[in-house]
Amino acid sequence: MNDLTRYQLLAKAKVPPAAKLLYSYLMDRAGGRHGCVLLSGKKLALEVGLSPSTVRRNLHRLQLIGLIRITARYSEEGIRLTNQITFR
Repeated sequence: MNDLTRYQLLAKAKVPPAAKLLYSYLMDRAGGRHGCVLLSGKKLALEVGLSPSTVRRNLHRLQLIGLIRITARYSEEGIRLTNQITFR
């Protein structure tokens, strides 16, 4: 997805500006729409300058409108790992 297409998609999305910022940042980190990101909410919050609760809330919004999918990951021992965020 080129930048113009991304901006058009985000302009039409009925989400707060923080969600649009997160989506754009995650897409850049993933290297495009077909990539995925393994990143904790706390680390993402630090990198974009938002609070962890704002990040969680807006990632949930992006998932609800179908722009991303968040998948929980676990180690073989059952220890919680960072989520995998993929683009739809």
